[in-house]
Amino acid sequence: MSWVAKSSSVLAKSFGQRLFQSGSPSLLALRYNSTAASPKPSSASTTPSTASNQPSTAKYLVSLTEKELGEEGITRESADKEAQQWIDALNEVRNEFYAEGGFSPNKTFAPPGSTDFQFFRDVPRETPRSFELTAEQMEQYERIKEKAIPVRNDPTIEYLTKLIMRHGLKARAQKYMSQALYLVHLRTRQDPVALLKDTLEKMAPLVKLKRYTDGGARAEMIPVPLSERHRLRQSWLWLLESSRKRPSKDFSVRLSEEILSAIQGKSPGFEKRTQQHKLAIVNRSYVSLMTRKR
Repeated sequence: MSWVAKSSSVLAKSFGQRLFQSGSPSLLALRYNSTAASPKPSSASTTPSTASNQPSTAKYLVSLTEKELGEEGITRESADKEAQQWIDALNEVRNEFYAEGGFSPNKTFAPPGSTDFQFFRDVPRETPRSFELTAEQMEQYERIKEKAIPVRNDPTIEYLTKLIMRHGLKARAQKYMSQALYLVHLRTRQDPVALLKDTLEKMAPLVKLKRYTDGGARAEMIPVPLSERHRLRQSWLWLLESSRKRPSKDFSVRLSEEILSAIQGKSPGFEKRTQQHKLAIVNRSYVSLMTRKR
């Protein structure tokens, strides 16, 4: 309805008022202009007027002049017909809501000629429409059906994020981690999670040195093997320690730069790993002390 689009800005304001001015107030006009006062009877309203002097319904509803109607290519008859369709539709809805028994969705949405009982009985028995994949969808399905669905939260990334967290601000730590991994992806154009896991595995030490004493004044450093979780923790802590020395004020930028440096094998964590392994080799003779009974 092109004339409706043109007159939508003035429809609400002039709808009820113009229907009253036409001398034929209706319930529809009252509903759209409930606060308006009833027009006072005048000599013009009591005098019967001819059909030629009465403006059409479309002019009351959309407030279009003869010139505007001609410019849009709309005749007065077509505008009157469409306006009457709107009025009939509104009256139908109003009668449905105010009819005896009130509004019933079963009657409104049920197929023509069916009762409430038939509607509730037949709907569950309807055969659902079959869905057929298109050729493009089938091709896409064949391409990805062998791929595993990725997990939403990677356990390793969750563990590393908790090591970043301070004062219980987990959301902030997650933001730092996601931003750092995104920066790594922009530089490498590869999966940053896989790169980080592989780098930490290479940097992780195999053993740690534990201080041992038999109660005397002498204490020895004994190499002790580390579990997978402890190895990951130690390499990540080394990487975080090195990132704090970088000049950027943004933690995500510092962390991403250190991860990229570790991917290239230039992080100080590799030197610490080598030094720790050398000390473990030097003190390997004291491993037997751990098995002695005190």
